[in-house]
Amino acid sequence: MDSAFYFAAAIAIVAIAFFFIFRQPIISLIGRIRSISKTGITTDPAQQKAGTAERDPRAEAEAMMRELDNALIREVEEHIKNQLRERNLLGAEGVPVLTRYLASAYTVLSFEQNYRVIWGSQLSLLTYLNAEGDGQPAEAIRSFYTLAAVQYPDAYINYSFESWLGFLKDQLLLREDAGRLRVTIRGREFLAHLTRAGLSHNKAG
Repeated sequence: MDSAFYFAAAIAIVAIAFFFIFRQPIISLIGRIRSISKTGITTDPAQQKAGTAERDPRAEAEAMMRELDNALIREVEEHIKNQLRERNLLGAEGVPVLTRYLASAYTVLSFEQNYRVIWGSQLSLLTYLNAEGDGQPAEAIRSFYTLAAVQYPDAYINYSFESWLGFLKDQLLLREDAGRLRVTIRGREFLAHLTRAGLSHNKAG
């Protein structure tokens, strides 16, 4: 396999570690956001004031590095540095590259998590609506749920149509506009990921 594959795989490992270590701080930041503009992010003033205490950047960097310190991470880190060095990207120019790869790795990780828990009937609905540019009203797609409920009665006995459909909305794979259900950009990319990864749509449920 080529070096680009290993580079992407290395970033994926770091992304997974980053997500689990810093998930709570990221969620906290999102909760404080008031607006986003070309000049940056504006957070809640009271909380913003509390977070402006001077910190030693060297100490902060060392503390964050310790959070991810193990033999595998160091090995992957060295590989990433070598890849960046070969491309002359160890300076500031490498930051957007690493950000893009991290975003891609995080997206793939979230898609893998979605695929693990999504049911076959929900995948069928996504595929169907992906071909329907103008979407469909909720009642028009109830047959996907009804058929699955007949095939898997034990699984669906306490699983309502609203909850079944709500899962896809909660995962941001579907949205409802003016009473019509449409596949989101994330939903389309999720389906494309399944094709690229060779993952079957033939799932139970």
